Amino acid sequence: MNLFFNSSMPRSGSELLQVILHQNPAIYASPTSPLLEYQFAARGNVSLPEVKAQNSELMEIAFLSMCRGMAESYYKHITDRQYVIDKNRGWIHYWEWVNQWNPNPKMICMVRDLRAVVASMERVYRKTRHLPVGPDNPAQIQNMTVMDRVNYWLNTQPIGLALARTTDCFQRGIAKNILFVKYEDLCDYPEQTLGNVYRYLGLPEYKHDFNKIEKQVQEDDSLFGPYGSHKVHPFLSKSKKNWSEVLPRPACDQIVKAVPWYFSTFQYEVYS
Repeated sequence: MNLFFNSSMPRSGSELLQVILHQNPAIYASPTSPLLEYQFAARGNVSLPEVKAQNSELMEIAFLSMCRGMAESYYKHITDRQYVIDKNRGWIHYWEWVNQWNPNPKMICMVRDLRAVVASMERVYRKTRHLPVGPDNPAQIQNMTVMDRVNYWLNTQPIGLALARTTDCFQRGIAKNILFVKYEDLCDYPEQTLGNVYRYLGLPEYKHDFNKIEKQVQEDDSLFGPYGSHKVHPFLSKSKKNWSEVLPRPACDQIVKAVPWYFSTFQYEVYS
């Protein structure tokens, strides 16, 4: 099995990329995967007396071998496709660990203009006012305004954690090993963008149909709540800079000011 990883920012088109790549009969592009969580559970037991009582070097080798075997066994009964792209936002934070059991791992990280990401969350918030799922707390007067919610989302799950992990991978110097793909490029230049993905993965290119995008690997979105929808549009359309329809200018400025490195690194226009 040839295993690759999708460890993207939230609401940045990671599901869209997976669905498109899954059109290739050689690639199994997973839905949100529990593989990393399974490995977390195993990692949580490396300090057991039964482990420490044995040779530490041998136990480390055995544990890492088990991580590889876990991945292989997991997908053996899910797909017979030659290549697997496992999707979990956590992979990017554990590149070194993955590198120990899957040398030189290929990881894709989708990114998107943070103003669009936060605006997407705010849209969901406004569409689900009939449900008790928003971050607002009238009793404590918390997250009652757009500006408050922008700050909340930038510093909590899922956006805040993903931002911290992305920041950290640059600080650790592993960003050079990761392919960052802009959502806007995928929408506006799909053939060129997919070509870059295939070259990075070292795979032969495939002719994708961007006008017939159908999710073939299903998952139950109800378990993720309204903010965790994995639905995709049946065709690819141009990206839109429409966050100003949802976020006032001061909120957009607040986002840019909070993480200026993100906008400069991924070359997003600050005032548009």
